[in-house]
Amino acid sequence: MRDMLKTGVKPIIISFLLIVAFGNIMIEVKSNEDIPITPNDEFFTETIDFFDIDPDTYRLVVTGEVHNPLNLTLEEIKNMPVTSEIVRLTCIGYKSGATSLTGVANWTGVNLYYILNLAQINSDITLDISLYTPDLNPWAFSTSLSLEEAFWDDVILAYEMNGEPLPKEHGFPIRLVCPRFYGYKWIKWLAYINVTTKDYKGYYESNGYDDSPYVDISLPIYYSPIRSDISFPGSKSTPWLGLEILLSTLAMLTITRSVIRHRKER
Repeated sequence: MRDMLKTGVKPIIISFLLIVAFGNIMIEVKSNEDIPITPNDEFFTETIDFFDIDPDTYRLVVTGEVHNPLNLTLEEIKNMPVTSEIVRLTCIGYKSGATSLTGVANWTGVNLYYILNLAQINSDITLDISLYTPDLNPWAFSTSLSLEEAFWDDVILAYEMNGEPLPKEHGFPIRLVCPRFYGYKWIKWLAYINVTTKDYKGYYESNGYDDSPYVDISLPIYYSPIRSDISFPGSKSTPWLGLEILLSTLAMLTITRSVIRHRKER
C-alpha cells in the first residue's frame, strides 16, 4: 500500500506544480461557505478616473475588424447567456506589499468571446482586442487582450458583483473580468471594443507594464466557475484548461496502474 501511495501521489504533485508554474491555479471548493468572498463595501478600488453612466442610455460598441458591428444596450447584454464565476482580483500593487489590494467576488455577466462571435470578427487578420472607457482621448485609460486571451472561457464582461448590480466604483454598468491577469487589465466602465490588426498598448502597457500580466504571487487566482451556459457556437477552449485536463488524466492513469499492479502483487 505504501508503494502504491508513493507512485500514485508523485504524479499529482508534479501536475500541481506544473499548473502553478503556468499561473492558472484552480481551487476546488465544497460549498460557497468555503470561499472567502469579499463584501462589495469592503472590496478595494483603484482607478485613474470615474464615470457615472446612465444605464438607460448606455451602449457597448464593438467595431473594427468585424463583419457585424454591434451597438448593444445593457438589457441586450443581460439577455445573453449568463456566466458566473467566483474569482480573485489582485492589483499589481500587491507585489509591492500593498496586501489590501486583493479580493474575491462572484462576478456575473457574459463571456467576451460570445460577444466577439456575435460581431463576427475577422480572425485571420486580428491581433488585439482593445478596450476603452467612454473617454476616447489618447491619454485616457484603455487596455487590450490578444485574440487568444479574449477567447479564454473565463474572461467575462460582468454586470453583477456578489449578486448585486455592479457598483459604480467597480465599473458600472460593465467591467472586464480576466482572472489570470492583474487588475489593470480588468477595465471598468467598458464602453468600446475595437478589433484591431495592431499590437495595441493601453494606458499601463504604454508605460512599461506587461501586456500579458499573469498573476505570479502565491494566492489562489480563481475558484471553480459556476456557469449556467457554457456551450456556444464558435467558442474556444483555453490551452491552460487543456493542460489541466491532460495532467489530471495522466495522474489518474498512473494511480489506476499502481492500484492494479498492487493487487496483482498481492
